[in-house]
Amino acid sequence: MVSEHHKAVLKGVSLKAAIAELVATTLFVFIGCGTASTFSATQGPNGFTLGGADRSSGNVVQDITLLTDSILTNGNWGVTTALAFGLAITVLAYATSHLSGGQLNPAVTLGLVLSGALSVAQGILNAIAQFVGAILGAAFIRAMLPNGRNSVLGTNATAPGVSTGNAICGEIIMTFTLVLVVLETAKNKKSTVSNNAPLAIGFAVFCAHAVLLPIDGCCINPARWLGPAIVSGTWAGNSWLFVVGPFAGAILTVPFHLFFRSDWDTGRVTGDPLNEAPSAALPSHIGQAPLASNPTYDKNPELTQRRPTEASV
Repeated sequence: MVSEHHKAVLKGVSLKAAIAELVATTLFVFIGCGTASTFSATQGPNGFTLGGADRSSGNVVQDITLLTDSILTNGNWGVTTALAFGLAITVLAYATSHLSGGQLNPAVTLGLVLSGALSVAQGILNAIAQFVGAILGAAFIRAMLPNGRNSVLGTNATAPGVSTGNAICGEIIMTFTLVLVVLETAKNKKSTVSNNAPLAIGFAVFCAHAVLLPIDGCCINPARWLGPAIVSGTWAGNSWLFVVGPFAGAILTVPFHLFFRSDWDTGRVTGDPLNEAPSAALPSHIGQAPLASNPTYDKNPELTQRRPTEASV
């Protein structure tokens, strides 16, 4: 028998929000990782050739090296891929913000839960939906690509010469940036751009990819890494950084958001009347007795309308 506590928890959980997260994350991975996969391919006389089509089973370093070599033949790969991820987040966040908040990222969901903007139960359900959606998105990419079974499907991995420390530093900083933008534009009640928050979030994702694509393919989203990794079977020895880095970045963001939304320094900013504390001194007429009745004014309606008030004294 379900307890009253469990009933209360279930009552606050939205299945519609979770399904929205599943659908949006599926499309996000399909668009973003699909772009990374197709633009790392080459069009030759023999048709469409995937980057890494000759990949060896289990040799991740060789797979990434082959992918990098293919990318060099497409000079606009980085900008195109970064735009694809950023624009995908923008349009999908606009499409689902009224349903689930348009999170599409377990790290963002964690930040919302820790900041009190989302319940724990809803956060867990949303994260599960995001991971499932990422797997579906990667499966659709594999079905779309010729010889898709030979593609890494845009799976994250550190580039040759990049250490685990290098990559995790970048993942923490750029996830911090993304989650901060989400919390300050979409959840801070002082924000004046909440209706356009998806646009700011999309630009944040674009910036993250502009920085991290050459480093590790830019994760900042554990679901975006896990989906392609599972479907393609691409696992590196340091794959854990694509979970630890984004979640650490999200956790570090929360104290700053709680501080920024607080009223700690309200009234301390000088020169701005909107932020100045109200003066303790009151106008001299406040607290005085109201004006006495005057027969001259009372008998003449026109004069009554122009009669001095307390505010004009």
